[in-house]
Amino acid sequence: MAYTRSLCRRGLKRRGGGRPCMERLPDDGEESSRADGGRSRADRGSNRADAGPVRVHGVDFSAAADDAGRKTWIASGRIDPESGGLRVTELRPLAELAGIDGDGRRGVGREDALPALAAWIRERDESAVVGLDFPFGLPRFVVEETGNESWRSFISGFPESIDVDDDSDDPVQAFAERCVALTGRHGEGTYDKRRTDAAVGARSPYGFIADTIAFHGMRDVLAPLVDHVRFAPMDRAGEGWRSGAPPGPTVVETYPAAVLDRLGLRRTGYKGGGESESARRRRNAEGLAEAADVAYASGTELTDAMASDAGGDALDAVAACVGAFGAWTRSYETDTAGFDDPEAVALEGYIYA
Repeated sequence: MAYTRSLCRRGLKRRGGGRPCMERLPDDGEESSRADGGRSRADRGSNRADAGPVRVHGVDFSAAADDAGRKTWIASGRIDPESGGLRVTELRPLAELAGIDGDGRRGVGREDALPALAAWIRERDESAVVGLDFPFGLPRFVVEETGNESWRSFISGFPESIDVDDDSDDPVQAFAERCVALTGRHGEGTYDKRRTDAAVGARSPYGFIADTIAFHGMRDVLAPLVDHVRFAPMDRAGEGWRSGAPPGPTVVETYPAAVLDRLGLRRTGYKGGGESESARRRRNAEGLAEAADVAYASGTELTDAMASDAGGDALDAVAACVGAFGAWTRSYETDTAGFDDPEAVALEGYIYA
């Protein structure tokens, strides 16, 4: 079965620049608002913050070879101690957050950016949850066919764990071709999906649109973190964590398009430099803040920042943050009622939206 790829899609965002939009973090006593100055949150939300994460982060991930550092955005928030809701306080490109922005004119390539992202996640405390926007796994038959008994054994040795030579001239293509070959024997079509991909309308993790971010996300971010963080739902056991799970922050997979879709917002048509795209980004940004238990800290101008970022990366980071918050509020439970193999999430991973 031949494998073909569109070279122009290399390094693009999954499934689917700017300066900081926040000069300072608001003090804990400052008032929160919806959509930067909207309605008060005093009468909404439940009092469930006592055991929650101190911080919630959403990462819109890029594996762009030359500028992953400035195309990857991170949105951060904290759990409101009174309502238990999410208060988004900060939104910045990875390059700036990690201090690798250089002189502000040159791009920050993925060779520097992705290790910096992994290090930044590792430094979060045990109470934090981080949502990442790239595939955490592959269809079950790929993992099992290559002799991996668990998701952790698969990810810790990736890509060698699926018999892909990481030193090949083009390891991304070798990864995709290996998965396509296995699909020809066990799957359906050319690019099969995980159960969770199909449920939220995401692409195959080794198709030509998502293969680059899937490969680099798993190899350069997840594999280095495997001994330092907990992954949901793969490290869950009943209502708690499995014995032996690392005592680090919790990391989950999320998907901004599915978060927007769940909230009745535009999952497409908001990326671009035109007035209509900008208007859709603004409406999406406002809609995220209108979601139950979500607010933007006053004075941060987050809505304006999301509307002005033509690439949609800033907006997607906030959507990823909302997705991670949703995972926490549901205690990392998975909705697999429509899956033909609900137990597959233990090997394939799960998208929280």
